[in-house]
Amino acid sequence: MARVRVGACGVLFWDEGNLVWDDYVRQRQLALTEDSQEVLRWFAQWRELDTADQLSPRHRAIADRLLQTGVLVLEHSPEDVAERRLLSEWQPWGPATRYHHFAARTLANSRYLEVWEDELHFAEKAVHDPAPQAAKSYPERPLTLLPKGRPDDAAWPRRDLLDVLYARRSTRQFTGDPVSQAALSAIVQIGGAPVEELDHPQVGKVLFKTSPSAGARTPLEMYVYVNRVQDLAPGLYHFAPLAGGLEDLGRTASADELLEAVGGQRWLADCAFLVIYTAVLARTRWRYQSRRAYRDILIELGHVSQTVLLTATAMGLGAVTATAVRDELLERLIGCDGVAEPVLGVTAVAVPRDPVTPR
Repeated sequence: MARVRVGACGVLFWDEGNLVWDDYVRQRQLALTEDSQEVLRWFAQWRELDTADQLSPRHRAIADRLLQTGVLVLEHSPEDVAERRLLSEWQPWGPATRYHHFAARTLANSRYLEVWEDELHFAEKAVHDPAPQAAKSYPERPLTLLPKGRPDDAAWPRRDLLDVLYARRSTRQFTGDPVSQAALSAIVQIGGAPVEELDHPQVGKVLFKTSPSAGARTPLEMYVYVNRVQDLAPGLYHFAPLAGGLEDLGRTASADELLEAVGGQRWLADCAFLVIYTAVLARTRWRYQSRRAYRDILIELGHVSQTVLLTATAMGLGAVTATAVRDELLERLIGCDGVAEPVLGVTAVAVPRDPVTPR
């Protein structure tokens, strides 16, 4: 007799006292009874289906239903073959990564609102649930104002787009020279300042930046840890795009503490300044309820960090982006809530030891 077992592509979690089976590949959720839980434990390994009779006739009936719904999988069935193929492809990254990808995947029957439906929905929502602020600020902290408007690139060694694109390299060897405040200002302004603002009647202030953002929700925040920047004391700053400057958060880390926070990577700790990216999840979540929205935030990190890298390259500076850092330690340094505003990655900027020669 063919054997069955619990499907390998499901996750169990508690929801208000109910144990839920989340089939993340087919995106179905089933509440499980206590008897169902016993059946799942029984078939945690391959067993013949009729062995459920050893529990009770009721358990056998439940096993039959769980097999019909796909919670249990028949050995060598098309479902089993599909699961084995999926596991072979994704196994090295573990179940959490599989869950994140497939749970956020859109299926053939996914429905998207028409433009008029979308506008009507958020106009009604904003009445009882206003949109989060478009950007953070620490008004009680000292503010270093940065020049407004488009930075002057007349003296930059690279101004041609193709030249900048082909010259960009991940740079990990830096000199100990300081970077000018004007250079830092240009990088954070181009990377994170609005180039246009819209006062939407329902949503509130909407910011348009040099990098795209899903729904113009701009969840990313930029913090800057300064090591060697002219006219700026070492320490942690927050780039406040609406206030137009850097807010001194009054926090510093020792060289060893910073090195530990960036995973022991000296090129990140010893740079002239380190841009730390976080995401205020509520901004994106207010507009997008689906799991897929988390992908949009990570994609935005790629857009913004690439903008920072290209700007640094155009200025003749070296830069490298990394996500292999110790999120928890960086969140402690910033003082942000890692649940509501997690760290996503960093970009180190400094004078390169071996600069790329312009064409």
